[in-house]
Amino acid sequence: MGTGYRATGGKANIQELDTGVIAPRNPTYITFDEIKDRSSQEVQNLLQLPHEPSHAVEFDTKQILDDIRIPDGKWDTNGIPEPITNTFDKWGKGGGTQAITNKPITIETNSVILLKKSEK
Repeated sequence: MGTGYRATGGKANIQELDTGVIAPRNPTYITFDEIKDRSSQEVQNLLQLPHEPSHAVEFDTKQILDDIRIPDGKWDTNGIPEPITNTFDKWGKGGGTQAITNKPITIETNSVILLKKSEK
């Protein structure tokens, strides 16, 4: 089993996690970095996310192996593969792994983690 993670936030996205399936986002971004013990701000910085995530979910990557690839930078638009986040430094330092899929991702609802907040 390979383990993947998805960071997310917002009411609709959290409700989606309760269904046990992350719907395809064409593409859906994932990471292989273990993020569940990091703070929400650390995850945002690592993955260069435009919004601070509130939750993370762990899942088995076997279900998406036939449809996983490394995205290009600038949200898969610049033609340069970006396996490690680095093109959106305005959102954080980067350095996190990333991959994308267009398949739905089945999750165990008990694998959803509330990310801790950083002390400021």
